[in-house]
Amino acid sequence: MGQYLAEPLSKRLQMLYDLGGRKFLVSNVLPLGCRPFSISQEKPTTRCVERLNKLASQFNSYLPQMLKDLQSTLSGSKFVLLDVYKVFEDVFSKPASYGISDISHSCCAIDSVKHIPICKNGEVCSDRNQYAFFDEIHPTEVMNSIMISRCLKDSS
Repeated sequence: MGQYLAEPLSKRLQMLYDLGGRKFLVSNVLPLGCRPFSISQEKPTTRCVERLNKLASQFNSYLPQMLKDLQSTLSGSKFVLLDVYKVFEDVFSKPASYGISDISHSCCAIDSVKHIPICKNGEVCSDRNQYAFFDEIHPTEVMNSIMISRCLKDSS
């Protein structure tokens, strides 16, 4: 399953290369089963929907070799992989050490009538920095900062 999703990504990266792109930061997929949207939809007995995390992991397992192959084939290219999945695992295992207190809920109330993962009436929490997710799907600015910080510190 993962390779079928990785192939279109590879083609898109080749298209960007053909348009002049040479340096690429490619992130893998976060633990999809741990997003508040996934949890609210499937109501797992564990903290996350493991079926979705397994699918994300399968996709993620194809990326390193795919990027290595692209870099060896596309002259002058540089591909860097940001392991978003690992960042989320680290934050979820010790959220307080990252200044986050809520990893299970989103910062904004969701419109449960329409069943869409957007903020109801534009209402958001008072302190977004305490949450891993802004809405039911998207990480907060704090999580994005943690991911970029990790990327800049990673020697690989």
